[in-house]
Amino acid sequence: MRGAEVIITDQGAIRLEGALVAKPHPAEVVITRLLTKVGLLPQQKAGPAVTVYVAEELLFCKQFSLPVKGSSIKQAMGYQMEMLLPFPADGCFFSYETERRNKETAVTLYAVPEEGIAPHLQALTASGHSLVGLFPLSQRYVSRSQGKKKWALLLPGDMATLLTFVNGRVRQRLLCPSLPTAEEAMELSGCDTVYFPAASEGRGFADADTLLADAPLGKSFNLLPASYRRLDYFKVLIAGLVLLNVFSLFLLVGMKEYRFHSTSSRVEAEIAKLQPTMKKINALSSKESNSQKEIDRLEEIGKNPDLLSLLTNLTNTLPPSAYLDQLRLEKKEAAILYLDGYADDMGEMSTSLQGLGEVSLKSTSRRNNKNYFQMEIVLP
Repeated sequence: MRGAEVIITDQGAIRLEGALVAKPHPAEVVITRLLTKVGLLPQQKAGPAVTVYVAEELLFCKQFSLPVKGSSIKQAMGYQMEMLLPFPADGCFFSYETERRNKETAVTLYAVPEEGIAPHLQALTASGHSLVGLFPLSQRYVSRSQGKKKWALLLPGDMATLLTFVNGRVRQRLLCPSLPTAEEAMELSGCDTVYFPAASEGRGFADADTLLADAPLGKSFNLLPASYRRLDYFKVLIAGLVLLNVFSLFLLVGMKEYRFHSTSSRVEAEIAKLQPTMKKINALSSKESNSQKEIDRLEEIGKNPDLLSLLTNLTNTLPPSAYLDQLRLEKKEAAILYLDGYADDMGEMSTSLQGLGEVSLKSTSRRNNKNYFQMEIVLP
């Protein structure tokens, strides 16, 4: 639904186009009523929201490039405005659109003197109308239906205006001293389709009125100053919800941080209380460990052979003709007694030592008329 439209022509006439009223968003209606009841907004006269269009021949348009990008564009435009406009910059309505191209930024600037437009805007607001925007007349025909198409629009007037659109942007704007034919317009614009308002059959133009079936985008070249723009309560509501969400997020983070610090403080307090008990437990654990080591050492000593009894039995069992040069006791998997010496009768020697344990003769040799031996006895 396009809603009410007003066109400002070179003769200063205002025409209401269509009688349909654009319905505001339900949230906007509710917020407006609430603000009006509490006295933050004055009582408003009933009137439709109006979109205002200015005839192309009343507008000054300039297309140029700047070697800047991003946030520098606005600052650069502020410096260039006085040199670009044929009238004072502080006494006009203007808007511009930018498009990044390689290393430069393409700029399309629209401007119109304030003195010829402001009285009409004031008359509309005085009669209770809210203003949706103030656009060049060509923007009335730009909608989503064109998409990424390349097309042209020829608007009649004292100086016919031929505009070429690509992706919904004004790529070229030409002023024609006389109204061109369809073939000439196609050649000048480089488009296969050229729209003309109320085009008659046989002239080669497409009827521009068919483009009015869809709602205009209303995004580019809004010349309406901030003082005339209606407050978008829906956007205010969205902004309020965003701020509320951000506040809730910070509140949630703050609560989590507070709980963390509170829990950390309680844990530290409990640890401080338990530290004396833990010191006592550690001391008792150390004592227990030392006691267990001592018990293990005593048990290990208890498992070792009784050396005195062993030596007594060994002395009693050795044959009278046997002599020991070396005696060694080792404790591995079992207690092993190593004997080195010599004897006259090795058979008697082995037999007599059987009572001490498992006897093994490791080696024997004959030197100086003596039988030398090496024995191992695995003690029980």
